[in-house]
Amino acid sequence: MRIDLHRTLEKLGENLPRDGRITFGMLEKAYELTLRLRSQLLSAMYDRIDFGSVPKRIVGEVSATQTDSVVCLTIPEPLPGLKELTGTVEDHWSRMIHEAIARQAITGIPYFEKAHVHIRITAPHGSHNHRLWDTSNRAINVIINNLKGIFFDDDNFEHMSFSVEASWGEMGMTEVRICSHNGLKKCDVFQKYMPLL
Repeated sequence: MRIDLHRTLEKLGENLPRDGRITFGMLEKAYELTLRLRSQLLSAMYDRIDFGSVPKRIVGEVSATQTDSVVCLTIPEPLPGLKELTGTVEDHWSRMIHEAIARQAITGIPYFEKAHVHIRITAPHGSHNHRLWDTSNRAINVIINNLKGIFFDDDNFEHMSFSVEASWGEMGMTEVRICSHNGLKKCDVFQKYMPLL
């Protein structure tokens, strides 16, 4: 399948005319085209990574750190909403998570009988999506499915729990902290809330 980025950009331009006569329907169409463009750009970049001579493994820079028994994986994008989750976007996220895990593997990956996964999503200021910002509409399973079998056995209640926190920031990003469920009081994510418990 040939991806025509220019055609998508042209259609996007048609729905955002410079004369200022933009209807709500045009904005909706432009939004759909923006999601399509994101998926197409990722496909084009990964084609060059997988089949070309580009020496990168993923698009974007990820990191992994460990403090005591808490692993933190940092992804340089806010976790996408379910509406944005195309096969290409899901593959992109799986690659970023596995790259962060590979970086953690250099110093060792802890395994938890029962883990707690804390997902912190930072959305960039100015996105004006406060009516859409509903954590239950985020693609949380993309993260959890890529952690199971590595940090914990399965994503059932016997082997893991999770929490989600969201905030506005200058740059969009997602931090994923994994720690022992039984050691939540020691987990740095929860220490600031301990006086309230």
